[in-house]
This record gives sequence, structure tokens and C-alpha cells, in this order.
Amino acid sequence: MVEHNSRVARLRNATVMSAVLTLAMPIVVQSLFQVLIGTVDLKMVGVLGSDAIAAVGMGRQVIMIIMILILAVSTGATAIVARNVGSGDQRQAARAAGNAFRLVLLFSAIMTPVGLLTAPRILELLGASPEVMGFGLDYMRIFYFSVIFFLSNFMARSVFQGAGNTKTPLVIDVIMNLVNVGANYLLIFGIWIFPEMGVAGAAMGSAIARFVGSVLGWGALLSGRYGLQVKVADLLGWDGSGMKNILSIGIPAAFQGMARNISNIALVATLARTVAGMAAISAFTVGMNITQYALMPGLAVGTAAASLTGINLGAKDPRRAEASGWSAAWFGAAVMGFFGAVSFIFAPWLLAFFSDDAEMIRVGVPFIRIIAVAEPFHAIAIILSRSMQGAGYTYKPFIITVVSWLLVRVPLAVGLAFFADMQATGVWIAIAASLLLSGLWAVFEYKKGRWKKVSISKENVGTVAGEARDQNR
Repeated sequence: MVEHNSRVARLRNATVMSAVLTLAMPIVVQSLFQVLIGTVDLKMVGVLGSDAIAAVGMGRQVIMIIMILILAVSTGATAIVARNVGSGDQRQAARAAGNAFRLVLLFSAIMTPVGLLTAPRILELLGASPEVMGFGLDYMRIFYFSVIFFLSNFMARSVFQGAGNTKTPLVIDVIMNLVNVGANYLLIFGIWIFPEMGVAGAAMGSAIARFVGSVLGWGALLSGRYGLQVKVADLLGWDGSGMKNILSIGIPAAFQGMARNISNIALVATLARTVAGMAAISAFTVGMNITQYALMPGLAVGTAAASLTGINLGAKDPRRAEASGWSAAWFGAAVMGFFGAVSFIFAPWLLAFFSDDAEMIRVGVPFIRIIAVAEPFHAIAIILSRSMQGAGYTYKPFIITVVSWLLVRVPLAVGLAFFADMQATGVWIAIAASLLLSGLWAVFEYKKGRWKKVSISKENVGTVAGEARDQNR
């Protein structure tokens, strides 16, 4: 525990940019490693053909719906853990972690049967061809059976990050992703004694890796050797009030995630109906993987900003909390801009790495290059929104996302694709325009400073005071 207190003290006493980099760099490395593993997985699947890539792409879009649930818990848990850690209340932080774990169990019990029942219909709505449908169902069914490992692994990472420890999740993630690559290789291609499962093998490999990550993450938290000490008693029993309080902060963030997911699903459905059809969806899937090399560092810096915001507000230092957000935003914009520039230059070769499908490459090059131009604005939107969420101020980031991703992006994509007859290129332009809007709006909202006035009561873990509810509105 002394080690943990000294870690928080170092974050509080370091320069603002140094604190941002201390927390952000392990998450950046972790995120890039995750994207690299995703690239390797997609390359393996790509050997099976463009239908397999499209199936994984559709499956991943549907699976991202699950992030709605995890964001509802992780955003609230991160804010509460960080605020209590900043004020020196380790016991309340550990109780918040326990409440988050119980919510993971509850949501997993709901999502597994619901996901299994709805998967075929959702793929039909997305316009999956019969070949893609078969691959996609295999992928999604395995995921839904293992959804508890997906949620619990993500939650353990969020608790560590809220407590200001980003190095331990990095080590766990490296181990987990090495397991992922190895299991995928064995199960996709049927190496040695293992069955040849194709696309389903990719899902099974991920499930095994997430199980390993969950065991290591919660085992580390229970051991107390890596900062926050979570006890078995914190994970057991029923604390309805504590869980409700986590959700009261996190639900707007969950709806924000829902808006993003609905937007992406709508875009996939739109692309399926363009002239390029499945080639456009394959381009979108591969292009999203490539652009994640820019996106994931931005998300990592945003996570660091959220943790620092909560810790500094818990220590009654709103000025440093604000400075942390601005420093993180400009740093993230520079990082994402750099990766965007690289992908802009090498777009054709990056796409060709995954597939030699000429139509997919033709459609995908404009996607990567158009999105690359908007990456700095995307970074600012992500990081300033995460900073506000770290304070427990989640309503306005939700509104920004709903308007820019749903009310602007989707209608604009449909209009440009079909009414302006720009086809897939119109969809790419709509995405970039919505990123520009969300970035500028996030700057405006952050400068207003209302997020600094959100208060979280310590008497009951994660209780959001009436003042906080008023400010969120």
C-alpha cells in the first residue's frame, strides 16, 4: 500500500506533462500491441478469403455492442476509484472495484443468452451474404459463450488504471495477447493435435486469451502486491446501492458507446448496399484495423487523462486536473496525427498486406486517407471527453457523440453515398466530417469547465451527490 501511495504522490508532484506520459505510455504500448495482435489475427483470417474478413468485420461490429455494458461499469468505476485514490481512501476504492466485478457477473448472465438468440437476425439486418452469415455466426457464438472473460478482463484493467497503475495491465496484456496469437494459429489452421476451425478458431483463441487475462488481472488485485488491495469480501455479497452509484455515472458513457456502435452498424449496412458491397465492408474492416494504430494511442492517452482528472479532483486540485486534460489532448493529437500521416502515405501497401483483392484495395485507399486527415480532431474529442468522464461528468460527452456520430454521420453517409452517388467514398467523407465536429465541440465544452464541479460522495462508494446530477444535466 505504501508503494501505491508513493505512486499517486509522484503523479501529483510531477509536472503535468510528465504525469500524463507516466500513465499514458504503458497504455499506448499496450494498445499498439493489441492492434498488432488484431492485425496478425486478421491476416490469418484473410488467408481464408474476403468473405472471412467480412464475417469477422461484421462480427466485431456486433460484438462492440457489448462495450455498451462494459462502458457503463468501467467509466463509473474508473471515476470512483480514481477520486477515492486521490483523496487517500483505499478501502472505498477497493469496494468500488468489488461492485464493478459484481456488475460484470450480472451483465454476463444477461448478455450470453440475448446475444446467442439475436446474432442471426442482426447479421441478416447488416446484409450478410450466405457465406458471410455462416462464418459470422461461428465467430459470434463462441464470443457470446465467453463474454464473461471479455468483460472481467476489461474491468480489471479499468480498476488498475483508475488507481494510477498502468504498468501491471501492460504486462498482463502482453501475456494475454501472446496466448491469443498462439491459440489462433493453432485453431484457425488446425496445427498439431488441434482441430482446423477457421474463423471460429479466431474467436476461440481470443476467448482463451481473455480467460488468462481475467485470471491474472483479478488475481493481481486480490494479491495486493500491485497497488490497490481488493479483498475477497469486496467481490462477494450484494451492494445494490454501490452498484447503482457506479451506473449513475457510467450510463451516459454507455449510451455514448451505443451511439458509436449504432453508427458503425448503420455504416456497415450502408456499405453493404453500395456498388462495391462486400468489398466495401472488407475495406472498412481492414481500414478500421489500420486506423486503430492511430486510434488506440489516442484512447490510451484519454484513459490516462481520465485517471489524472479523477485523482486531481479527489485531491481538491481542479486547476491541475484541467491542465492535465489539455496537455493530454495536444499530445494525443500529435500522436494520432503522426500515425494518420503514415497510414495516408502507405495506404495501398497496408491494404495489400491483408488481401490481394483489387476492389477492396481500390475502395479502401480513400477511406484510410480521408480518415487520416481527421485524426487530430478525433484525438481531441476522445481525450477531452475521457477527461470529463474521469470527473464523473458524462452527460455532455454523450450528447456530443449522439449528435456527431448519429444525427450527422449516418444521414450524411446515406446522402453522399446514394443521393450524391459517391458510393463508399461518401461514407468515408461523412465519417471525417463527424470527427471534425466532435473535436471542436469537445473543446468548447471542456473550456466551459462545468465538469470540475461534479462531486462524488465518499460515504457511499460512488454516490453522486445531487450537485453532480445537476451539473451532468
